[in-house]
Amino acid sequence: MNTWSIYYEDSNGDWIADTAIPRPNDDMSTNLLSTQQKVKLANGSNAFITPETKSEKETFDMFFANASSTFRTQITDYITSGTRVKIVTHNSETYIGYFLAMTRVWFAGISPDEFDITLTFQEG
Repeated sequence: MNTWSIYYEDSNGDWIADTAIPRPNDDMSTNLLSTQQKVKLANGSNAFITPETKSEKETFDMFFANASSTFRTQITDYITSGTRVKIVTHNSETYIGYFLAMTRVWFAGISPDEFDITLTFQEG
């Protein structure tokens, strides 16, 4: 399948299906970080402090080659309105969060114009 399902959260907290988005054109790397802190004790040994929230997910980027105008507008609308979205991938992985940034590269020497975009997504 070449698309991923995407939903946006309405003011009641319900998920509304939106136009599917294309699958990214490059590998995606997601990171999960521990929030534990290592503290050196007076005797030289290590102690680990674990806060209530034990881990956090970092932002990750998705690259889309030759992104359509419709897709770029859809993402722009999510970013400018601060919309929380749910993405369901072709293998049923789910990402819920926000698009934080869109970097657009315009290949002006090509006719018709082409645009590649990189999206930064934060789960949460």
